[in-house]
Amino acid sequence: MKYIALDFDGTLTDKNHIIDLDALWSATMIQRMGIDVFMVSGRTAYEMYFLAKHTGLKPFVIGENGGVAIENSPSNVTKLAEKTIPLKAFELIKNEIDETEELLTIPRLTEVVLKRTFDINRAIDIVRKNNLEVDLTDSKYSYHITEKGMNKAIGFKHIINKLNIDPKDCIAIGDSNTDIPLFDMCGYSITMGHAEDNVKERADYITNSEMAKGAIEAFDHIADKFLKKNIDDTRN
Repeated sequence: MKYIALDFDGTLTDKNHIIDLDALWSATMIQRMGIDVFMVSGRTAYEMYFLAKHTGLKPFVIGENGGVAIENSPSNVTKLAEKTIPLKAFELIKNEIDETEELLTIPRLTEVVLKRTFDINRAIDIVRKNNLEVDLTDSKYSYHITEKGMNKAIGFKHIINKLNIDPKDCIAIGDSNTDIPLFDMCGYSITMGHAEDNVKERADYITNSEMAKGAIEAFDHIADKFLKKNIDDTRN
């Protein structure tokens, strides 16, 4: 394995959504050991680009659950989806579910992000009845409304095609339903101990620890299984 597609929330972060520095250190060390790390997140591509750029990870990133790619520079942005239909779906959901509330984030280019204040299945029923071409997914931190068929695998495929990378040479690491398309595409997949059962069923390896501590365990597992090395040996 030569590459990692790495989720952010719930993977590099703790329960307070703060970056765990030990997990981030492990990500940078695994790259120094020879496995390149690409951030593939539900957050904005700009956030992931600056995280990658200032920590030494690969400056090719995917944000908005596949909707936006940044390739080596924040001036080189590719939108892989549009926001028009997700906005229409948001207005429809908001009119029918009183608890609907948009999550205030860095502005999104291709998706609408909602607070987890209602049962997502109610919203899914609404868009289905109205034949809107959107997908609603739960990242466990927020709900995402995207163009139908858009997901992290679509975005990551855009990057690896540019770099002539075989997905079978890639490891996907994540913790939610939004990561399942990556698990299915990549040659190996790892999820965290706190992931839901349906996510665990699609992963090749499940960490005992949760969230960022699980990510540290995941990187240790990768170093041992694919590099036959101990990641702590790089500390010095």
